[in-house]
Amino acid sequence: MTDVPFSARAKAIFLRTYCRPLNDDGSAFETFEQVVDRVVGHQKWLWERATGGSLNDIEAAELEELRSLLLARKVSLAGRTLWLGGTEIARSREVSQFNCSGLVVKTVHDAVDFLWLMLNGCGVGGKPQDGNLNGFPRPIPKVEVIRSERTGKGGEEHNTETFDPETRTWTIRVGDSGEAWAKAVGKLLAGKYPAERLVFDFSQVRPEGSLLSRYGWRSAGDTVIAEEFPKIAGVLNRRAGQLLRKLDIADIINHLGVIQTGRRGAEILLMDDDDPELEGFITFKEDCYSRPERFHRQQSNNSILFWKRPDRASLEDIFGRIVASGGNEPGFINAAEAKRRAPWFETANPCVEILLPDKGFCNLVEVDISKFDHFEELLRALHVIARANYRQTLVNLDDGILQRAWHENNEFLHLCGVSLTGIVARPDLTAYDYKQMRIAATAGAWSMADDLGTARPKNVTCVKPSGTQSKTMDAPGEGAHKPLGRYIFNNVVYQRSEASLLDPLRAAGYEVRPHPTQETMVLVKFPVENDGVPFEDFHGTPVNLEPAVEQLERYRLLMDNFVDQNCSITISYGPEEVPAIIDWLLDHWDSYVGVSWAFRTDPTKTAEDFGAAYLPQEVVDRETFEAYTAQLKPVDWGDGESGAVDIELLGEDCASGVCPVR
Repeated sequence: MTDVPFSARAKAIFLRTYCRPLNDDGSAFETFEQVVDRVVGHQKWLWERATGGSLNDIEAAELEELRSLLLARKVSLAGRTLWLGGTEIARSREVSQFNCSGLVVKTVHDAVDFLWLMLNGCGVGGKPQDGNLNGFPRPIPKVEVIRSERTGKGGEEHNTETFDPETRTWTIRVGDSGEAWAKAVGKLLAGKYPAERLVFDFSQVRPEGSLLSRYGWRSAGDTVIAEEFPKIAGVLNRRAGQLLRKLDIADIINHLGVIQTGRRGAEILLMDDDDPELEGFITFKEDCYSRPERFHRQQSNNSILFWKRPDRASLEDIFGRIVASGGNEPGFINAAEAKRRAPWFETANPCVEILLPDKGFCNLVEVDISKFDHFEELLRALHVIARANYRQTLVNLDDGILQRAWHENNEFLHLCGVSLTGIVARPDLTAYDYKQMRIAATAGAWSMADDLGTARPKNVTCVKPSGTQSKTMDAPGEGAHKPLGRYIFNNVVYQRSEASLLDPLRAAGYEVRPHPTQETMVLVKFPVENDGVPFEDFHGTPVNLEPAVEQLERYRLLMDNFVDQNCSITISYGPEEVPAIIDWLLDHWDSYVGVSWAFRTDPTKTAEDFGAAYLPQEVVDRETFEAYTAQLKPVDWGDGESGAVDIELLGEDCASGVCPVR
C-alpha cells in the first residue's frame, strides 16, 4: 500500500477541523495521532457495549488494523466521529455521531427534531407536508425580543413559558442549552394563546464566543436566534386561523437552518412532481440573494421527486428553469429508482447519497482508493472500514428529544455509507472491480452484524461529495469529482486569530493575505498538484474540460456496479450541452437517482475575469506553480504539531452536492 505523507494543506485543515482542545483556554490541541487513538477508543467502546464484554485477541487485532489504515489516511471515519468520537458527549448524546438525516416535516415534534439535528451538526433533508401544522389562532400584533446581556455562562438551561391573561402577554424564555433551543421552537409552533403580545426572552443565553465545553465548539450567542424566531412568528401570523401550506413549512425550516450557528446549514427540501404547490416550490428561491426578507431561503436546496419517467418535454422545461436560475436549481430525483433501491425511501440527506425513511439516519465512512497498489489490500480495507461503519450504527437514540421512530428505524435499517474518494485517479478499475469492491464492503458490514446477532444493514455503499476529508487525506479529486486542473492554488479561509496555525505557515513561505470581504478572515494559498489524474492540454496548461456526458458516464459506472444508494456528484456543464444531457437521461433514467448541476467554471479564467474578489481554486501553469513551491520550506508545527482550531462542524457537509472549499 502507498503511504502519502501529509501535505501542508492536509495537516493545516486537519488540525483546524478535527483536533480538539486539551485545555480550557484553547491553547493546546490534539495531534493527528491522538485523534486516531480517540476514535479507535470510541470504536472499542461501541463494540464492547454491543457484546457486553471485553474484546478478544482477534477483535483487538482488527481495531489495530483499523488504526493503521486511519494513520495512513487510506480510510477515514465520519468527520463527526473524528471531532467527537470518544468524548462524553458522543456517549451521552449519540445523535451527534451522524452525518445525515431525513424526515417528513408535518408536526410540531418534527420541527423540534429538525432544529435539534442541525444543532448537533447533522445535515437534514426535509419533505414538508401540510395538514397538521397551523398558524396562530389569530394574529399577534406585537412581537418583542429581550436580548441577552450575559457576560458568561450560568443561565437557566430550561425554557420557561407563561401567559398572562390580563395583559394577554405570551412569553417564551429560552434556556441556555441546545435542548432548550430545539424545544423552544416547539413551544412557538404549538402555542394557542389568545395573545396580543409575544415576548421572546433570550436573557439566559450565554454570550457569543463562549466555549461549549462538551462539544468543543463556540457558542453563537443569541444574535441569530433572536432574529429568526420573530420571523417564524411572522409566518404563523400570516397564516393565523389557517393550516400552514408546504411552502410555509419550507420557510420555517429555512429559518431553523439559519439558526444553526448563523452559517449555511446542510439542508435539502423535497416535493413531489404532482404537488399543487410545485410551481411555488420551483420559484421559492427567486431573488433570495437580493431581497432581505428572502435571505433565509438560501438555506434550502430544492429538488423535485419524479415518480414516473419524465418525457423530453418535461426535462427540457426543467433544464430551462435550471439554466435560467443560474445553472443548478431546482434539482430533480428519480424517486421510483430511489424507492427500488431503498423501499423505505421518503427523504434523503442534503447531498442525496443516502436514501432515507421518514426519520432516518446514516453515518458515512470513506476509502481513498488511489492509495492502494494491490487490489486485494483495497478489498480488505473496504471490509474493515465497513465493519467499523456498522459499529457506528449501534447507538441509543432515545435522548429525550428525538421521537422514538428515529431509534426504531435505525434498529431496523442500520444504514451504512461506505464511500470512495480518489476515483478519477483509478481509471484502471473496471465495472467488475467495482462490483467486487461492493461485495467486499457489504460482506464486511454483514459479517459485523452476524457476529453480534443484530439486523444486517439494509444498504451499505454510496459515494459522497467529500470536500474536507478528501483534502485531509490528500486524495487526488474529491469523491467522484475531477479536479479543475493539475496545478492549483487552493485559497483556504482561516480565522485571522488562528495564530498558532498561521504563524508556522507564514514562516514556511506560504502566502497569507487578508480576506477581501471578511475582516476577521484571511486566505492561505496552498499549492496542490493533482498527479495521476488525466487532464486536457489548454495552451500548455493541464486543465479539466471534461464534457458533462463523460461525468455522467462515470456516475453510471458507479451506480450500476458499486453504489447501493446514490453517488453524489455535481455535473459541470455548459448550456450548449443540455440536449446531450437530456439524451443521456432518457437513455439511462433507470441508472439515475439524482445529481447536482452547476455551470462549468472555465479553469483558464482568473478571479478578475469573473468579477470575483478571489477564487477558492485557481488553475495555474507549471511555471507559476513551481515558482511558488520553490520558495516554500517544511512547516514546523511546533510542539505536538498542534494549532489553534476554529471548528465549523459542517465544513465537510454540502449544500448543493459539492462540499465548499474553506
